[in-house]
Amino acid sequence: MSTIVVVRKDGKAVIAADTLTTCGNTKESAAYVVNHEKIFAYRNSYLGISGSASLQIAVQDFLKRQKKAVNLSGINEIFRFGLQLHRDLKEEYFLRADDEEDFETFRGDILIANNTGIYGLSSYRFVQEYSKFYANGSGAEYALGAMYAIYDGDLTAEEIAETGAKAGAEFDDGSASPVTSYSLKLKKA
Repeated sequence: MSTIVVVRKDGKAVIAADTLTTCGNTKESAAYVVNHEKIFAYRNSYLGISGSASLQIAVQDFLKRQKKAVNLSGINEIFRFGLQLHRDLKEEYFLRADDEEDFETFRGDILIANNTGIYGLSSYRFVQEYSKFYANGSGAEYALGAMYAIYDGDLTAEEIAETGAKAGAEFDDGSASPVTSYSLKLKKA
């Protein structure tokens, strides 16, 4: 339950997210939880994870434990990261692998913003690079609609991302304000 968005516009990449954690019917807002952020920094990237709260902690621990820095600068590199991550989630973090799909899922989605662009890594390890914006989580539909409606106007990437995350927080019962966001300058292509 989350609303996490990425936006690319005018030489900037932005990632934003709500800050609500839920446990069944219990809402744990940012006012009560110190580690409420759904976005974290890794080297020159920001990652936002939707899915189990345990997944974010496991991904952060996985990245800290790597002897060699993980490269998140493109589709192929993120795909390799997804493969390594999935293997470790099963072997080191006890991810249950009882899916009935063609491929096992790690039961979450990751949005990535860095100076090379904005990307999504699905739970099935499918990687996409986005040209404008995207959203994940239970509030994604609201966020996508809001960002679509305003993207071509005069608003900045930061304003678009925050509007998307706030739309999810407003209308999705698994998301809530406050919203956090991070911005980076994109490399010239």
